[in-house]
Amino acid sequence: MKWEDVRNQYPDQWIVFEALQAHTDQDTRYVDELAVIDRFSDSRDAMRRHHELHKANLTREYYFFHTSRVELQIIERKWSGIRGLR
Repeated sequence: MKWEDVRNQYPDQWIVFEALQAHTDQDTRYVDELAVIDRFSDSRDAMRRHHELHKANLTREYYFFHTSRVELQIIERKWSGIRGLR
Protein backbone atom coordinates (compact mmCIF):
# COMPACT_ATOMS: atom_id res chain seq x y z
CA MET A 1 0.00 0.00 0.00
CA LYS A 2 0.95 3.61 -0.43
CA TRP A 3 0.86 5.99 2.55
CA GLU A 4 -1.90 8.05 0.91
CA ASP A 5 -4.11 4.94 0.68
CA VAL A 6 -3.40 4.09 4.34
CA ARG A 7 -4.36 7.63 5.39
CA ASN A 8 -7.66 7.35 3.51
CA GLN A 9 -8.47 3.88 4.84
CA TYR A 10 -7.45 4.55 8.48
CA PRO A 11 -8.11 8.24 9.24
CA ASP A 12 -6.94 9.65 12.56
CA GLN A 13 -5.30 6.44 13.81
CA TRP A 14 -1.88 5.17 14.80
CA ILE A 15 -0.66 2.61 12.28
CA VAL A 16 2.02 -0.02 12.87
CA PHE A 17 3.44 -1.17 9.56
CA GLU A 18 6.30 -2.91 7.82
CA ALA A 19 8.17 -1.12 5.05
CA LEU A 20 8.15 -3.43 2.02
CA GLN A 21 9.96 -1.03 -0.29
CA ALA A 22 11.90 1.99 0.90
CA HIS A 23 14.81 4.17 -0.09
CA THR A 24 17.14 6.67 1.57
CA ASP A 25 17.94 10.10 0.23
CA GLN A 26 20.63 11.82 2.29
CA ASP A 27 19.51 11.28 5.92
CA THR A 28 15.83 10.67 5.22
CA ARG A 29 14.15 7.29 4.76
CA TYR A 30 11.15 7.25 2.42
CA VAL A 31 8.71 4.33 2.51
CA ASP A 32 7.36 3.59 -0.97
CA GLU A 33 5.28 0.48 -0.19
CA LEU A 34 4.07 -0.71 3.20
CA ALA A 35 1.98 -3.42 4.81
CA VAL A 36 -0.31 -2.38 7.66
CA ILE A 37 0.09 -4.75 10.60
CA ASP A 38 -2.08 -3.09 13.23
CA ARG A 39 -3.95 0.13 14.06
CA PHE A 40 -4.57 1.90 17.34
CA SER A 41 -6.20 5.00 18.72
CA ASP A 42 -3.54 5.33 21.46
CA SER A 43 0.12 6.01 20.65
CA ARG A 44 1.33 3.96 23.63
CA ASP A 45 -0.41 0.85 22.32
CA ALA A 46 1.13 1.40 18.89
CA MET A 47 4.57 1.85 20.44
CA ARG A 48 4.21 -1.38 22.44
CA ARG A 49 3.19 -3.33 19.35
CA HIS A 50 6.09 -1.84 17.38
CA HIS A 51 8.49 -2.84 20.15
CA GLU A 52 7.16 -6.42 20.19
CA LEU A 53 7.55 -6.77 16.42
CA HIS A 54 11.01 -5.20 16.38
CA LYS A 55 12.21 -7.40 19.23
CA ALA A 56 10.93 -10.54 17.47
CA ASN A 57 12.67 -9.73 14.17
CA LEU A 58 15.45 -7.15 14.09
CA THR A 59 16.05 -7.52 10.35
CA ARG A 60 12.66 -6.17 9.28
CA GLU A 61 11.70 -2.50 9.00
CA TYR A 62 8.79 -1.73 11.34
CA TYR A 63 7.45 1.75 12.04
CA PHE A 64 4.48 3.42 13.65
CA PHE A 65 3.00 6.74 12.59
CA HIS A 66 -0.21 8.67 12.93
CA THR A 67 -2.24 9.02 9.75
CA SER A 68 -2.56 12.78 10.28
CA ARG A 69 0.95 13.03 8.80
CA VAL A 70 0.72 14.00 5.15
CA GLU A 71 4.15 12.67 4.20
CA LEU A 72 5.91 9.63 5.54
CA GLN A 73 9.55 10.61 6.09
CA ILE A 74 11.84 9.05 8.66
CA ILE A 75 15.00 10.89 9.69
CA GLU A 76 17.86 8.41 9.99
CA ARG A 77 20.26 8.94 12.84
CA LYS A 78 23.74 7.54 12.79
CA TRP A 79 24.72 5.97 16.11
CA SER A 80 28.31 6.16 17.23
CA GLY A 81 29.80 4.66 20.32
CA ILE A 82 28.76 1.71 22.39
CA ARG A 83 25.16 0.97 23.29
CA GLY A 84 23.82 -1.35 25.96
CA LEU A 85 26.87 -2.96 27.47
CA ARG A 86 26.01 -6.01 29.55
